[in-house]
Amino acid sequence: MKKNKTIYISAAAIIILIVVLIILFTNNTENTLQTNRKTDDKNLLIGDWVRTDASYLIKIVKVNKDGTLEAQYFNPKPINVGNANWEGSHGNLKITVELRDVNYPGSTYTLSYLPDRDVLAGDYFQAAQGLNFYVEFVRNK
Repeated sequence: MKKNKTIYISAAAIIILIVVLIILFTNNTENTLQTNRKTDDKNLLIGDWVRTDASYLIKIVKVNKDGTLEAQYFNPKPINVGNANWEGSHGNLKITVELRDVNYPGSTYTLSYLPDRDVLAGDYFQAAQGLNFYVEFVRNK
């Protein structure tokens, strides 16, 4: 009788463990799929992005299939954008914006889109001084 009770308790524990694992796996998979859907949409990059520490603006007008961006930069007056690109890698969207103008000899933003915060964050290479800075841009709504 004790042996049968032990078998029933063990079987019940195993069933409960399997159900818990299925629930955890299913929820994690759904969250991952939702996050990947959010970050795979390259059109999320389109918009006006204002730097959080100054009145600098990156305006992304169009995201092209060939990996280029149609982008403008303002500080607060227009600064020539030499080239702008995007890439999607492992569910992450990244952009680079290179500036080519007076006082901007190849200064470059390398930013990642953070979907949870709707922010572009990363490095700004200030070419004239040879310095890197961490920067963030928020969407101007």
